[in-house]
Amino acid sequence: MDGRMKKIVNIICLLMVVMGAFSQASPVDELTCEQLRDTLGLPHYYCDCEENSSTFEFPLEREVNDTVWYTASWDDLRQGISAYWFSSCSITLEAYATCLSKSPTFTLTVGGNQMRDMDVAKINEKLNGMSEREKELALTMKPHIRVYPTRPSNSSSTTECTGNVYCYPFDEGPQSTCGDPLPLRHGMTYVCDDDENDYRLDKAQIATTGKCFIRWMQKDGLPCEVWLTLDSCTGDTIGTSTLSDSLHVFCPDSTILKQARTQNRPVWLHVRHAAGIVGRIYYYRNPKYTEEALPATNKNVCLGKTLSANMRTYTSDTSFVDTLWVKKDTLTTMNVTFTFKQPIVRNDTIYKTRAELKSFRYTDAKTKMSIILKLTDFCDTLVTLTKANTCTARVQLAVREKVNVPTDLEYFESEVPRAYKQIQNGQLFIIIDDRKYTLTGQQIK
Repeated sequence: MDGRMKKIVNIICLLMVVMGAFSQASPVDELTCEQLRDTLGLPHYYCDCEENSSTFEFPLEREVNDTVWYTASWDDLRQGISAYWFSSCSITLEAYATCLSKSPTFTLTVGGNQMRDMDVAKINEKLNGMSEREKELALTMKPHIRVYPTRPSNSSSTTECTGNVYCYPFDEGPQSTCGDPLPLRHGMTYVCDDDENDYRLDKAQIATTGKCFIRWMQKDGLPCEVWLTLDSCTGDTIGTSTLSDSLHVFCPDSTILKQARTQNRPVWLHVRHAAGIVGRIYYYRNPKYTEEALPATNKNVCLGKTLSANMRTYTSDTSFVDTLWVKKDTLTTMNVTFTFKQPIVRNDTIYKTRAELKSFRYTDAKTKMSIILKLTDFCDTLVTLTKANTCTARVQLAVREKVNVPTDLEYFESEVPRAYKQIQNGQLFIIIDDRKYTLTGQQIK
């Protein structure tokens, strides 16, 4: 058991002795909590923690303008925490093993209009660092959570710091709906664990330039749909995008947003994704750009293969300026040009019976790729053969009727030259030795 834990145990024992002694005294001689705290040299917040703690449970949503204490359970804390704070000042959450603890087990400070979280791994790391005895003792205690707003040390404001705090288990967040929307704030993280969330963007949060971007982050790279509506949650759509990775962002039309700000018209952001996944959405106004763009990429490959850049894959000719997220409110650009070379068309001829035209597999002798063809008549057809990450092949295929060699010619011994086909002036003949036959078996003299 380390020194801090021993000290806590000793203080608990001393408290039990002192409280037992004073329980036999007359009411006049009873010590107040503050007197007891002063006598034993307990932390200055001991009495507030002991006497004014409310029960903590997820989700916690309330207005805070002063220090608030909660009694929690380790089961609560081991879920991790995602804390949202809507105010210009900061808020701090501290977890203490007991009211006797002179320092918190962990601390989470959330800046003005921000969200911060602490995942389960970080909290369990604290417990796993204890011995089994220490862990067992800690888990029998009721931890306490202290929540208090703070102004930055360089702030000259003397006004009261008041705001709304939302505490949820890690990777969960308050559902934001048309009827009860969360305000969209610059740089704030919003956990999207519901299938759809709707956020309200007011004039004060729109840049005078109208420029901004929306970023989506999902650990498995699963996509979401985002779109903006004007005036109301169900107003006219003024921008839409599908975000599939954390590098690419959605930059709405700045002219429309600038006009909305001028006319004091609210804009709504909608985020929709598949059920059962969790992602995070971010809004930044007036994005910055790196001084230098990333080096351009210019590649070519045969049609059928793929080219990738910045977490996206392309299969056809494209040339564009890729806009990429760098950090927080900063973006960069890259010129991308991909060219896919078309295959050279080759010629081939095959012979099928009319019955076989209904469905047959054609295999290209050169590439060994094949395709099922279904025809209604003999014809010339352009066949495209594809295979994953393989150059595409194209064949101008002549499909002709297959005929049998006349039966009266089948007596030839194996050493006699076999029949072969010949096309003359666009007409097909069967040649055996020096004799020429039509497809019906009639000899041509």
